[in-house]
Amino acid sequence: MSRNAREGPWFWLLLVAVFVSAGANAASITTTKHNFQLQTNNVHVASGQSEDGLCVFCHTPHKGASSLLLWNHQFSTNQYSWADVTGGKTTGGTSYPTNLRTWTGSTAKCLSCHDGTVSIGALYWSNATGTPTVSITGTDASATGQINNPAYIIPDAATGANLAGNHPVGVPYSYNQQPSTYNGITTGPDVRLAQWVAQPTGVKIFGAGGGGAPVAGAAGIECASCHDPHGTDNTFFLRVSKSGSQLCLSCHQK
Repeated sequence: MSRNAREGPWFWLLLVAVFVSAGANAASITTTKHNFQLQTNNVHVASGQSEDGLCVFCHTPHKGASSLLLWNHQFSTNQYSWADVTGGKTTGGTSYPTNLRTWTGSTAKCLSCHDGTVSIGALYWSNATGTPTVSITGTDASATGQINNPAYIIPDAATGANLAGNHPVGVPYSYNQQPSTYNGITTGPDVRLAQWVAQPTGVKIFGAGGGGAPVAGAAGIECASCHDPHGTDNTFFLRVSKSGSQLCLSCHQK
């Protein structure tokens, strides 16, 4: 870029816009329920704790559980299933997953808090200490730091393992209206491919291995397909508003 261009008014306006935009995105999580340092949240860090980080409850730059997402929150030991499904398949013949706890997609990471069995403060690494537990309190937290509000516990509250009645995750999506294989599962033979939006926008469709860009033949959905854990302008961290079923219609053509 020439010196004259850099000194022009449009350059400086663009520069300001970039910084404002970046600042807004970076700060979005700070006012959400996922900021456990925010003392007005119903689940938050107890006073007197040495851990003052915000991102640390999910991510760590060192010694995480996995390189993918640098994951830092301790996983649940639950083996998740849809216990009420006869034959383990959808009406279209697509199998429900049986390996969510070990699958590389993001769903097990979400459920590590949202199955209600692991303390929010149970981490793999914090302040140069392995497997610490940061004390958690609040009206929606149990005495040992787990979520105890049924609205935020996704499986059944009794075991935290039965996902009956919940939308399948860790399963293939018919991207470009083609059968897909994802998480070792292939689109069922009775799935009506034309009833799926070819390339959804707003929601997030994942590529092979639970990351990257989707392509025809290798695409799937996770909890994070509908929810952005870092915050949105919609309720429940939804990527698309549920008003008028906009969220459902982002994928389903009805």
